[in-house]
Amino acid sequence: MSEYEAPPFLEIRNPLGKSRLKYDVRSYQEMVVIPMRQMSEDNQQLIWLKNKVVKQEQRSKVLEETFGVVSQKLRETMEENRIVRLRTKIQHEENKEEMDYQDRFFKEQIDKVHKAAEDEKLERAKPTQSDVDSGTHEDRRTRQAEIVRVINSQVKDAREFEAEREKLIRLHEEKKVELRRKHLAEEAELEKEWHAALTKLMEKYAPSSFEASTRSS
Repeated sequence: MSEYEAPPFLEIRNPLGKSRLKYDVRSYQEMVVIPMRQMSEDNQQLIWLKNKVVKQEQRSKVLEETFGVVSQKLRETMEENRIVRLRTKIQHEENKEEMDYQDRFFKEQIDKVHKAAEDEKLERAKPTQSDVDSGTHEDRRTRQAEIVRVINSQVKDAREFEAEREKLIRLHEEKKVELRRKHLAEEAELEKEWHAALTKLMEKYAPSSFEASTRSS
């Protein structure tokens, strides 16, 4: 026998031991390492999905709150516009009543002037005993002509006053119409700007933009 020789049974078992060791290592990789690695990857994927859901919920909440604020602002603006239109209508009716009252008042005054002038004309046209006794026919004619001239002058002044008043009323109404038209135009432009800004804001926070931002993240 040589200095050292392995027993026959060791020579038979050693190859089997190596095969068993390789099998055990492979089994450990398949049963422990690979499943743990997959579990870790699954956990990371789950965390990413949870974060994604949280972000979407937060953005949805922001959109809901923003939409609520915008809707409330729109309702307030519509109510303010309704109140402004109502006040404008009331003011217009009050102005119309005032103009009607002034119109009746001036017409009554003009009628009084006309009546007084006619009464005075008739009264002065009546011959009196003093006129017959103290004045000549020519003097009476002169006085009557003067009375007629004064009355005609008063009537003319009244007519001129009424014409100028009508002109002033028309000018006032034209200015009111122009002012109302300008106000309505400015209000329409303001509403147009408001709706444009609202549309832009809603497009900014639309769900499609959320999906795009989510994909980019």
